[in-house]
Amino acid sequence: MFDREIFDEARKEFLSHLRYTRGHSPRTCYNYHSDLGIWAGWLTEASKDWQRVKALDVEQFSAWQLRERKVGAHLVSRRLSCLSTFYRWAKKNEIVVDDPVYLADKPKRPQRMPVWLEREEQAALEAAVRRVDDIPENIFGQRRAHLRTIRQRYELLFGLLLNSGLRISEALGLKVRDVRLRDGTALAVRVIGKGDKERLVPLPEKFGQVFGFWLKDKPAEEYVFAQKPRGQPPGAHAARAYLRRLKDKAHIAKPITPHKLRHTYATNLLNAGAELVDIQALLGHVNLATTQIYTHVDQDRMAAVVNKL
Repeated sequence: MFDREIFDEARKEFLSHLRYTRGHSPRTCYNYHSDLGIWAGWLTEASKDWQRVKALDVEQFSAWQLRERKVGAHLVSRRLSCLSTFYRWAKKNEIVVDDPVYLADKPKRPQRMPVWLEREEQAALEAAVRRVDDIPENIFGQRRAHLRTIRQRYELLFGLLLNSGLRISEALGLKVRDVRLRDGTALAVRVIGKGDKERLVPLPEKFGQVFGFWLKDKPAEEYVFAQKPRGQPPGAHAARAYLRRLKDKAHIAKPITPHKLRHTYATNLLNAGAELVDIQALLGHVNLATTQIYTHVDQDRMAAVVNKL
């Protein structure tokens, strides 16, 4: 039978280990907490003991998600990765005897081409965010001047993503002290990324001048994208929603999220001749294999090669 009390205590200690020993972000810990909760719910329904489950049980859990819950293989793989980390930790701490995930067959994750903006689409998005004729004089008590300030904040946010490849959480978490400035120009941003790893990302000079002007006279401890003095930045969900509206305004058909702007940055670097190892460092990827999804992106060069046949 499923012992909920022991499981909840183990989950609590495991998440503390992730957060404070391994330096995982609060969002990662939240996702792990949720994934383990889904696992616990399935085990309870199946009347299985979480400390004695076998590889076959893990495979049945995967099949249940794919078949009954209609969950994609990518998400199932992430949840199995969570279970693998959890059971390795539990085995090391002698809470369980075996790791049931190790020998389980996992669903094959489909390899998908990343979505990015072509140069023309980037120009259309930048034009849409700069055009302010669609901003009303008043909406829900907010006057046009305030709404234009919001638009400018998002223009700088999305511009930063396109010119640095930061994750949306990294960009929103930036404080003024994290930006390296010289003579009013932003030269680079200091980021604490996944796994509590620090990196310094240089900025193109043209964008750095605009970004540096935006930061002028802001206190060092203030969030770069604070919604008001000494306030908090907007949430990632709000940023995604605002980007969707700009995408529609720019008549871009493909689905665009802040992470797709990160893909666009990496694609532009590769097309400009950057080496994969440099792109890996700039994006903060732990494994080069993660960066290799961009190796296909120079379609013009590939077409030119084929046309030589």
